Amino acid sequence: MKILVYHKSMTKIINTSIGWTTSALPVDLSPEWYCATRDVFQARLESLLSSLEKIKGGEAYLLTAICGEIGNNSFDHNLGNWRDVQGVFFAFDEEEKAVVLADRGQGIRQTLSRVINDVKSDSEALTIAFTKAISGRFPERRGNGLKFVARTVKEKSWELTFYSGDAVLSIKKNSALELEVSKMNVNGCCAILRY
Repeated sequence: MKILVYHKSMTKIINTSIGWTTSALPVDLSPEWYCATRDVFQARLESLLSSLEKIKGGEAYLLTAICGEIGNNSFDHNLGNWRDVQGVFFAFDEEEKAVVLADRGQGIRQTLSRVINDVKSDSEALTIAFTKAISGRFPERRGNGLKFVARTVKEKSWELTFYSGDAVLSIKKNSALELEVSKMNVNGCCAILRY
């Protein structure tokens, strides 16, 4: 597993999100980081957009679109199927230019298994999710959101590290998707976006 170096405050945010998604029982989250419902998530997403517009200008819309795609996927694909706690961990650090989103949902592999019977591993599921046009909500003809995320992260020279199950996917500027087996098992998903 690759270890990313972050500012101390960002390390706390990352460690908390990973601790929340890997623990057998959910740990209590700070109310400033926990979005139990989609409306709370949307309000915080709008707050992020307002903050980023001052710093990033037009790129703020792309950043919030990426965060919205990942966070809304948590609600869309886990509706009525949360493992234990519904909602999204959503924290950002403007100084460190990083955003973390996480959930304790079904995870990418379980979601895709609803429409593809032979997904053999979490790594394969992440590859499919970020490279193929497929929706985990059958019979919908959607499934381009994470492809948009991958393309935008590459084009803008940002970085994304995305955990689900025992797999971790990394996207960096002008490089192929990097997949590894993680040393931890994430119950749901955890995404770290650096811009």
